[in-house]
Amino acid sequence: MNSKSKKTILFSMLPVTFAVSYYLIGQPKPKPEVTSELTEILPNGEMKVSIMKKVDEETMKWLDEKKANIQSLIAEQTGLKVEDVLVSATSESNIGDSKNQEITCSVVLRTESTIDDQIIHNVVNGIINVFKQDSEGANISKENIVITNNNTDVLH
Repeated sequence: MNSKSKKTILFSMLPVTFAVSYYLIGQPKPKPEVTSELTEILPNGEMKVSIMKKVDEETMKWLDEKKANIQSLIAEQTGLKVEDVLVSATSESNIGDSKNQEITCSVVLRTESTIDDQIIHNVVNGIINVFKQDSEGANISKENIVITNNNTDVLH
């Protein structure tokens, strides 16, 4: 093939390339979606998987406020810095969707050491009280609270 026919082919493909690029750029970008699964191990050994519902913005703000309160409470009681306490709290429903929505809470402490059992007991009770202070109908039980440290030692 001579260079003139190569150029002709390349120039004829150029408008098609531009058209496809323009089409692809104009398409809306897919929004990332996050889903959570809750795996419950039943007394008979079976595993029950629940897909968490999408949480509305009001519930997210409410949970964020609670997480900040818990973070401060734990830092104060353990002597750790606030940034060394990671709190994750989730709800199975939006605020007001159910009369007694159940909350689960996981806490990771950025420390190698274990914390005194009495302090952990006070922290657990403090977490429960943070959610009881509201009139939102949210419940959290001791069984739905997990506290670990850097060594993944389960403290509660």
